[in-house]
Amino acid sequence: MGHWTLRNPRKLYYWKLPSGDVQLGERTLVMGILNVTPDSFSDGGRYSDPDQAYARALQMEEQGADIIDIGAESTRPDSARISAEEEWRRLVPVLKLLKDKISVPLSLDTYKSETAERALQYGVQIFNDPTGLTFDPALAKTAADAKAGLILNHMRGLPESWAKLPPLGNPVATIAKDLEATTNRARRAGVEKNCLVIDPGIGFGKRKEQNSEILAQLPRLAELGYPLLVGPSRKSFLNQTDDADALFATAAAVTAAVLNGAHIVRVHDVRQMRAAVQIADEIARLSGTQPTEEEREERPVPRVRPASRPSFGEERPRPPRPPLSRPAASEPPPAPPADKPEPRREFRGKPERGGPPRGPWRDRPREDRGRGDRPREGRPFSDRGREDRPPREGRPPREGRPPREGRPPRRDGPPRPFGRRPSGDEPAGRPPKGRPPQGRPPQGRPPQGKPPRRPFRKRP
Repeated sequence: MGHWTLRNPRKLYYWKLPSGDVQLGERTLVMGILNVTPDSFSDGGRYSDPDQAYARALQMEEQGADIIDIGAESTRPDSARISAEEEWRRLVPVLKLLKDKISVPLSLDTYKSETAERALQYGVQIFNDPTGLTFDPALAKTAADAKAGLILNHMRGLPESWAKLPPLGNPVATIAKDLEATTNRARRAGVEKNCLVIDPGIGFGKRKEQNSEILAQLPRLAELGYPLLVGPSRKSFLNQTDDADALFATAAAVTAAVLNGAHIVRVHDVRQMRAAVQIADEIARLSGTQPTEEEREERPVPRVRPASRPSFGEERPRPPRPPLSRPAASEPPPAPPADKPEPRREFRGKPERGGPPRGPWRDRPREDRGRGDRPREGRPFSDRGREDRPPREGRPPREGRPPREGRPPRRDGPPRPFGRRPSGDEPAGRPPKGRPPQGRPPQGRPPQGKPPRRPFRKRP
């Protein structure tokens, strides 16, 4: 098994803003919510006063907020729409106080292009459109001209009609399809891709039980190729009426969003959610796995070329190792090295008589060894006795053949036992075949002269 390396499950992005690029994916960014509306569902108009809103913005920055999102129009259920003039009347005092007084980027929660264009002179770098360019498509052109960041939220219907909408049949597929169409409209208006962030819109026209399904299916929305922002803070789908219980429920939803690939979380309680995000980031980092074969092959291979040709005797730079890849099926297997001997073939024994020949020549049956088309009569040729073999043409039978000239007469008497050397009384027989072992002389007396050859006699 190879070495397993840890990797972040989220894809890295660089969010292009007027002040510079912001890295998304290495850790989860916390966006603090600052509502300056008198009818907000979360804080009840606590920060409608400009001085209190200014103090709250500085406090969220100290608590670890990476972005501060300011909104002057409520989008809670059954809320009414306001004009651009009324929205700007609520915003401008707070923006004047925060200009050049805060170091983190400012985001404006609006869908009106007129309000967004006015806010650019006060240092606003991000536009958070809760309607996804459905109310005022000109907002995309305003963001493209200013090269500002644009957050596209998914909203279904209008806030005053959310309670009457039927549930979605397939919420994740519907949201992915609508967000893809929204990003295409923004791109056609001139917004660059690395300026866009998408938001599934938790609670914006979805039923309570479907919001949990959206959090669980965030990896499917990440396939669109854009960073993800999730805002589950104090939403009604958490089913908590007490503020303390809603805080714990929000922390659980934020943790689930981070583990499923959210790049930014939009929350009200920055200090408490910052602690939950840090633990969730550590868990998400350790849950990474080894890159797949496709991801490994897509990595570019660096090529290093020397500035000049090395001189004689100078060590040449070694080329970089290519990426791991499987050998093609058509390539022959690599040959063994020359100094390594070939493995000895294991003896597999002879196959059963009558079966099909297999293996090398020595493993085949005797009757199939080079017999060609010779007919087989009766039993196999190897089972016949010597007397049953047909005589060759032009050669007399073995019984009537005269002895060869110079052959000594046949010696009578019993045959000498095998392995016993002849004594002095009996004639010396044929010396054993082979040469004696090196290093020691042969035992016994050497034979006197060349012994006579034994006559051929028929075996019993």
